[in-house]
Amino acid sequence: MSVHDGLDRPRVPRTTWVGLAAAAVYLVFAAVLGNVFGALAGDDESAEFVLSHYIPLPIAIVLGLVFLRYARWGCGVWAEAPTPTLRPRRWWLVSIPVLMVLLPLVQLPATPWGARPFGTVLVVVIGTILVGVGEELFFRGILLDAVRARHGELVTLLVTAIAFGLAHVVGSIWAGVPAAAILFQVTFLAMNGSLYYWVRRVSGRLWVAMAVHAMTDCVLYLAAGPSRATDALTDQQDDRSADPLLATLQILLIIAAVVGLVSAAREDRRTRRLRREQTADTTTGTATTGTPATGTSTTGRP
Repeated sequence: MSVHDGLDRPRVPRTTWVGLAAAAVYLVFAAVLGNVFGALAGDDESAEFVLSHYIPLPIAIVLGLVFLRYARWGCGVWAEAPTPTLRPRRWWLVSIPVLMVLLPLVQLPATPWGARPFGTVLVVVIGTILVGVGEELFFRGILLDAVRARHGELVTLLVTAIAFGLAHVVGSIWAGVPAAAILFQVTFLAMNGSLYYWVRRVSGRLWVAMAVHAMTDCVLYLAAGPSRATDALTDQQDDRSADPLLATLQILLIIAAVVGLVSAAREDRRTRRLRREQTADTTTGTATTGTPATGTSTTGRP
């Protein structure tokens, strides 16, 4: 083993449980401590937003970056081959990040800009950047890389999406939201999580998912008010009949999320078939040369 092999070897194994533990740590800061700090502001919604975002989120983000440096997980957390460069290219997947960008853009005209002082807008912009960076770093970064190391793309998509949806339950329970509404919220946000998964994969860069996430939250927060940030993520479903364009985009995204699940499953099937073919080719080749076919590994990260 070379010196470089020792330096590149991860200190912390990439496992689903490690990824979920990292997401849980983020949840403690973003949801639990965020609600605790936010409650100190009383009825001041701007102060509540600042206390719940500006204190716990930077700490959680720094902890995530320190973990990655210590764990030596490499660039797989941050980047991968964009799906249009793979075979088959699946160009239709490009529609997902496009639709995800269009969704907040079509809501900009209805945003009450005049009712929001510049200071409030700036506070929300910075806060939502922290949300986008933090949630994507832990869910589509650390957790995704950990699950992918042991499982295929369908399991990776489902675990990261469901974990993302469940991560918002704490805030809803804290606010006394009914169980039926929480179930709907988790389902809706899990779907969003699957779409952010494709934003990352299509672009090949985690920062793109961070930017789209931040922009989406920013528009929703400004439209609904910082104090209703959690509700804003799901209340947009009630406004579909009022805006045909928004309704159309949302329906297209729901369809894209379902088709994305099928595409991930088909990708796993192709990967398994390719590995079987490679195993058969290796076995045939070694048998032809008279060399034992033992010790050949066909495993690897998908």
